[in-house]
Amino acid sequence: MKTKHLIAGAMIAMATMASQPVAAYTLTPTGRTLASPQLAADVLRHIGRYSKATGGCSFTFSVHMAVLPRSYTPVRPSVNAVARGGHFEQWSLNACGARQRFQVAMWPSPRGGTDYAITPLTGRLPLHVGR
Repeated sequence: MKTKHLIAGAMIAMATMASQPVAAYTLTPTGRTLASPQLAADVLRHIGRYSKATGGCSFTFSVHMAVLPRSYTPVRPSVNAVARGGHFEQWSLNACGARQRFQVAMWPSPRGGTDYAITPLTGRLPLHVGR
């Protein structure tokens, strides 16, 4: 595992724990992302807000991230990330005993940094449904 991915995982865990209820737990991300630690924490925070607003859940137990191939055809794209020099990822979260998948588009921002768009791919699924 590269040090960058280990640091990204630690940053995601810290950011998520800071935005969750007081109960202490460790979020251990799996898979691979091209996001910086700060970007990954921002994306996870936005997904957490969405999960709370749509399902009343504010506890994320785990996240699995996967970089999608450049040939990936996005679902309901709000922006063509690949055409803007970016890429797509799929993030699968276990939140409050249910799994939900998200398409995450990331591309370089003209203002510096990275812009992103998050699209839910599924509703809340039972945990026994695969990633």
